Amino acid sequence: MTLETASNTVDIAAIGISLFCANLLFLRRNEPGVYLPLALFFLFRGVSSLAFLVAELSGGADQINNVMRISVLFVILDFASPFLFWMYVRGLTCEGEAASIPRLRYHLPPIIIGSALLATLAFVPEEITQADLPEDHPIVIKALLITLAIFLGDIVFKIVIGTYLALIIRRLRKYHQRLHEVFASTENRELTWIWAIIFASIGFWLLSVALSVATWGGALSGDENNDLISFFESLALLILLWVIGIWGLRQRPGLIREPVAEVEEPPAPIAKKYEKSALDDERAARIARKIDTAMTTDLLYREPNLSLWDLGKHIGVTSHYISQTLNSHLSTSFFDYINSWRIKDAIEQLNTTDETILVIAYDVGFNSRSAFYKAFKRETGKTPSDLRKG
Repeated sequence: MTLETASNTVDIAAIGISLFCANLLFLRRNEPGVYLPLALFFLFRGVSSLAFLVAELSGGADQINNVMRISVLFVILDFASPFLFWMYVRGLTCEGEAASIPRLRYHLPPIIIGSALLATLAFVPEEITQADLPEDHPIVIKALLITLAIFLGDIVFKIVIGTYLALIIRRLRKYHQRLHEVFASTENRELTWIWAIIFASIGFWLLSVALSVATWGGALSGDENNDLISFFESLALLILLWVIGIWGLRQRPGLIREPVAEVEEPPAPIAKKYEKSALDDERAARIARKIDTAMTTDLLYREPNLSLWDLGKHIGVTSHYISQTLNSHLSTSFFDYINSWRIKDAIEQLNTTDETILVIAYDVGFNSRSAFYKAFKRETGKTPSDLRKG
């Protein structure tokens, strides 16, 4: 099997995965702000790859040129893919239903302009292959202009990918911070698989930039090099689509808020100069006492899936006031506060009972052994086994 054949086989597999995942995602009616961008991402990838594959597998030279010219017009689908994946991550990390995209007018021009530049490849004159054309011939000048447009389009494409990688990283970091403000256990909501994809994409993007520099600089030439590069690009894309398909089809938004009836405290009879001015020190202290009672008396921290909203419902205070009290009055986050109570309880059980570490971990509210060990190490500087041995 030649490299070209292997590359085409991998492309066919990627097209199949893309179109299959797109079909499954389009059938989902819930949470369209999350799954519709991902469905379009897979659809665009499948259609674009299919168009170029058909061009490569066409019969005669004339037919290949004609199909290739048409397939190049699908390049806008490639340009839109980073934007659509960012939309998907945005939907996953939104608190509630994803709102309309702010500053959409800044997202569309690079996609349209870059696509138009690369699409000029479809208009390369066939006569350029003639060796006896003078340098000032209109056809040569046209070909040079098209080459320049393709070069600029390639630069725009790399910039677009880099920009959306940066936007996704920023989004994930804010999401991680928000998780710790809302949930006591976050291991099933961290979107670790997306972080892995982003880091892999950064490496692939850097390699792509290096290959573009080498190609435009003339360092890479020859069909053998091109076939090898094409094969590894196809293989990397197949793996990427497979991972996104496996995890994307089952991933749900992490900041889903279950409907709870929060009892909202009346506002303080003072002028609100700042957002936090409605919560004075006296009220914050009262809320802190309610929170402490929920932990010491009701052992609410033992609830494995405890959220900020659940605590608010339990003590009759809005989640906003609780979060504000924890941050400003107790100088901690909801995640750290609840887990500190869990670790205190675990330490007492480790010193006074013969229960296994795993049983204690689940008893105090942790969802997994790894989460318990991580929190215990962070809180005490030791492992549970070390504490029990000591």
